[in-house]
Amino acid sequence: MEQWNNVELTNMSKKSYTLNHAYNMAEKLNNENATVSSNGNGSDSEPAKEQTESLLLKPGSDVKPKVDPDDVENLLRRLYGITVSEVKEILAYDDRNFLIHEDSNVKNPLIVSHCPHGYVLKIMNSLDSKNEKIVDAQNQVMLYLSKQQIKCPRPIANASGKYYSVEKLNGTAHVVRLLEFVPGQIFREVPITNCLLFQSGEYLAKLDRALKDFSHEAYENHTTTWLLQNVPRVREFLFAVKDKERKELCEEVIDAFESKVLSVVSTLEHQIIHGDFNESNIVVESATNQTDHNIKGVIDFGDTSKSPLLFEVGIALTYMMLEAKDLGSGGVFLAGFASIKPISITELGYLKYCVAARLVQSLVLGLYTHSLHPTNDYLLSTQQAGWQLLEKLWRESFDSVDELWSTAGHQYLTQSNK
Repeated sequence: MEQWNNVELTNMSKKSYTLNHAYNMAEKLNNENATVSSNGNGSDSEPAKEQTESLLLKPGSDVKPKVDPDDVENLLRRLYGITVSEVKEILAYDDRNFLIHEDSNVKNPLIVSHCPHGYVLKIMNSLDSKNEKIVDAQNQVMLYLSKQQIKCPRPIANASGKYYSVEKLNGTAHVVRLLEFVPGQIFREVPITNCLLFQSGEYLAKLDRALKDFSHEAYENHTTTWLLQNVPRVREFLFAVKDKERKELCEEVIDAFESKVLSVVSTLEHQIIHGDFNESNIVVESATNQTDHNIKGVIDFGDTSKSPLLFEVGIALTYMMLEAKDLGSGGVFLAGFASIKPISITELGYLKYCVAARLVQSLVLGLYTHSLHPTNDYLLSTQQAGWQLLEKLWRESFDSVDELWSTAGHQYLTQSNK
C-alpha cells in the first residue's frame, strides 16, 4: 500500500466524470440536516451541564462515519466541483479522511487557486459534528495561522462559499470540509534525533506564541473527551483494559492527576492550544544537508481548545518520548520549548502527571475504540510502547524524572554542535 505521512492509504478509485451538476444542493442538504445536527449550544432551555455531556463520548457509542466510495466522489463533485482522478482513504481515529487528486482535464469554476499537491476531504465523526461552531473555530485557526507564517492546511470554500457543510450520510449528519494537502514526511517517518526533538519544542512554543492572540467564542465552553482536563472520564472506559494490574495503574494515575493537577488548574495559564502535537501531526522536510530534517508544518486541528498551556506541553512531551523510546529524551524537547517560552519549576513538577494522564487517556480510549473497529490497527499504534513508557515513568522513574529531564536538556544545550 502507498503511504501518506506514514499512514497507510487504501486506493478506492480512479475515475473521470463530466462536470455537470447543480450547486444549490449544498444549501438544500444543510437545511434538511438542521433537524439532526446541533450548533453545540443546545436549546435555550437546556442546562449547561447537559450541553457539555452531549458532546462527550459515551460507552457503547460508535461515532465513526459510515461512508461509501460513491459518497466521497459525489460530495466532491457537488460541494467543490471537483472531478476526481484519484481518491485514497487515510486511516484515522474516529473521522474519515480522504486524499484527493483532481482530474486536471476538467475545468472547475469553483476553486480559483488550485492546490498542486491535492486536498484532504475530512468527514467528521457524528459526535464532533454536533458542534458546528467549533468547526468554524478550527477553520478560523488555520486561516489565522497561515497568515502568521505557520504552515498548516488551509480550508477551501464550497459551492455555497462556506468552509464546511453538514451532510447526511447513511442517515447520520456529518460535517464535511476540504483542506489543502500539506506535502512532506511525517515526524514518525524519519529518524528521531536530539536535534529534531529540540526543534519540535521550539516549533511548538512558536506555534503557541502565534495562538496566544487568537480567540473565538466557540472555544470558551468547548469540551471533548480528549481534553486533558477530562481525563477523569476515562474511568467510564476502563472496562476495555482486560489486564488487572494495568487497570489498577490507570486508576492510580487518574486519581493522582485529579489531586495534583486538576485541583490547581484554575491557577495555570490558559490560551488556545493545538492539543495534539504528536508524531502523526507534524510534517517535516529534508534539511539542506539532505541528512537531517526540519519541521515544516503542523496538521489536524481537531483537538484545538482553550486549555492550560501546560497541557499542550504535556501532551506533546508524551508523544515525543514515545517516538524516541526514551524517557530522558523528553528533556531535550523541553529545552527546545523553554528556549522560546520558559517553564516554571512549579509547572515542571506537574508535567510528569500530565504525561502519565495522557498515556492513560490514549491507551484506554484506543482499546475501547478498537473494540468497536477491530480491523483498524491504527488505533493500537501506541499500545506496546505506551504501556512500557507508562510503567517505567510511574513505577521506576517518577521521583527522579524531573532531574532526568533537566540533565538531558542541559547536556544537549552544552554540546558544541547541536
